[in-house]
Amino acid sequence: MTATAPIERIAALHGRLAPALGGGPAWARRRGEALGTLVARGLPDRRDENWKYLDHARLAEYPFDAAPQTRADAASLAPLLLPLEDARRIVLADGRFDAELSSNLAAAGLEVVDLGRLLEREPEAALKALRAPGADPDDRYALLADAFAAGGALLRIAEGHTFEEPIYVVHLATASEPAIHQARLVIDAGARSRFTLVEHFVAAGEAAALGNLAAEISLAEGASVSHLRLHRHSLAAAQVETWTVRLAAKSRYEQHLLALGGRLLRSNLRLALDGAGSACRLDGLFLADGDRQVDLLTQVEHSGSATETLQDYRGIAAGRGRGGFNGRITVQPTARGANASQSSRNLLLSPLAEINTRPQLEILVDDVQCRHGATTGTLDPDQVFYLVSRGLDPAAARALLTYAFCRDVIGRVPVAAVRLAAEELVAAALPDRELIGRLD
Repeated sequence: MTATAPIERIAALHGRLAPALGGGPAWARRRGEALGTLVARGLPDRRDENWKYLDHARLAEYPFDAAPQTRADAASLAPLLLPLEDARRIVLADGRFDAELSSNLAAAGLEVVDLGRLLEREPEAALKALRAPGADPDDRYALLADAFAAGGALLRIAEGHTFEEPIYVVHLATASEPAIHQARLVIDAGARSRFTLVEHFVAAGEAAALGNLAAEISLAEGASVSHLRLHRHSLAAAQVETWTVRLAAKSRYEQHLLALGGRLLRSNLRLALDGAGSACRLDGLFLADGDRQVDLLTQVEHSGSATETLQDYRGIAAGRGRGGFNGRITVQPTARGANASQSSRNLLLSPLAEINTRPQLEILVDDVQCRHGATTGTLDPDQVFYLVSRGLDPAAARALLTYAFCRDVIGRVPVAAVRLAAEELVAAALPDRELIGRLD
């Protein structure tokens, strides 16, 4: 397979699907421009600094083709869901909003818009609602989503409104054969709003599906969002995602990323602290066992004064698994009083496992507090020896230390159902998994 094969397949697919995609002439032009830009730039490869550790040959194995629409039903979805009975559930089946599988959406302060219908009925409104990908080299998969824009969801949270129950977005892959599906998700949080957003990636089958998500969150002044993201796709599935988050003054954003499933995940997060006093906390845990790969990119830009970033990412690789964390924090001249902390800690459980980490700081102003650090290695033999000397056998000691390494991040997840699901997934995937239940 040649390096240009995916682009050729994408262009051919667009030629077949474009006449059936809605939105009229305005969207036809926008899709054509997105495709033209993508074809001219090409998909990322190892020559791109922020993509150098991703297995592009593996990603190119996916068909970059659309599958026939498959209807999921409530019975097949139910076993995949988290026990969030009171949550406002929004289901995106193969990237399209599914009203029948969604539930509990009639709530004051919450508006859920089917982007597919908006695009068909009010194309100009859809043009304004969906961010047009820019010239950034890391926006190329967002360009792919824009070229095939057909559906997704727009969530508006009213000014001053607080939700006690989570808003639960389920990304469901239903294809029974290899395919790609594009998804768009837009969240507009009004001033002083408060809510928890749970994103959950699952698959109804074992097909080699490739999901491509382009998503964005806009936080108005004083808004606060806790964003929980649980990836537990099937072993054949791959996911690429491009997230853009913008924070106005005194707003707060938390993200808890738990990458615990699927064959390949590439996650791009671009976060802009535009307003004075805005703050974010980014926690992440990934597990790359077997021959799985997880590659994370975070780009945080401090523009407002007295802004704050706290990052804590941890990764585990076992078998032939490969992981990567590439984090960049930029402090602009306008960001006096910024406080930025970045940590990447990684654990290798086998000789063939690999994790690459690149924490970076670019500071363009004085009067800031910035620090970063990274470690990658095996379990500390002194800690193993200490536990063995206290009566544990070596396998149990290794299991306990590995699990504790994960629990530091998982323990900060604020929703119990997500936290418990993550604990179970991690315990099931670790070596000596049968010991975890007895040690916890």
